[in-house]
Amino acid sequence: MIKSAPKRFVHASPSLKAVLIFFFFVLLALWVPISTTSLDVGGVLSAASIFYSILLGFYIAAAMSNLSRLKTLVASETGALVAIFHMVKLSLPERLEDTRENIDQYLIKRFDYEVDTYTEPTTKEFFGIFDVLKKAEGKSAGESAGINYIAEAMYYISQSRQELTVVGSRVVNGASWFVLVVLSVVIIVTLFFTRDGSWESALITALLSASAVLALFILDDVDANRFGEEQFAIDTYQDVFSAIGKKHYYPAHYLKRGRYKPTVNAYRTGSSESVSLVEPK
Repeated sequence: MIKSAPKRFVHASPSLKAVLIFFFFVLLALWVPISTTSLDVGGVLSAASIFYSILLGFYIAAAMSNLSRLKTLVASETGALVAIFHMVKLSLPERLEDTRENIDQYLIKRFDYEVDTYTEPTTKEFFGIFDVLKKAEGKSAGESAGINYIAEAMYYISQSRQELTVVGSRVVNGASWFVLVVLSVVIIVTLFFTRDGSWESALITALLSASAVLALFILDDVDANRFGEEQFAIDTYQDVFSAIGKKHYYPAHYLKRGRYKPTVNAYRTGSSESVSLVEPK
């Protein structure tokens, strides 16, 4: 439980993080004694704030651009999988069950990894979906067109999967994080030197300090593709399970860490090695 606490906090909602960080700095502002310094606190705070805002804005913009593209690629892949399933249903109905099971296995294996790292480990399961094309021959013009669409979809989804690994990678490296953390620490320390002992100054110090730290958590969430992950990294895949006639699947490590709360009463959980069904009592 102790080891999982940091991971629970990392995947907590931004509002919860904001509240916890704010109360921490309120207590800190009230507890730390007032002190003075001969340093030009105002000048240091202004310089640090300018550098901090420029760097933070740049990295958030770059990370958001990658995240937006990642969402598009995930939507393209999941949408194509649903379309492939229905094309098989129309053109190769005798191979529908195999396609259903292969898509199901692929998606379950995908949840063993994060959304930006699953492409390489799931290569075998991904291409297994297209085993439906082996020795497939259309009995009519419509069936032949469906088979051609499935083959074309394999090409475009493969491209999307390769791009996922690129846009899913982190933008902010270790050196950049070091600079941002140093600047945030300088801002927080100088803010504490501006207090005059009143509760108003303590409140303002806590608010500004919490904002500086919370901005780093937001950047980390965006850079690690956790910002809004419930929708694009979890719910989108559940739509595919529904489309192919399978119960929703939520990996056990998501539920254990409190990372996601199932939206249905009956669902599957576990890992690609072992899947179990959870039903309402």
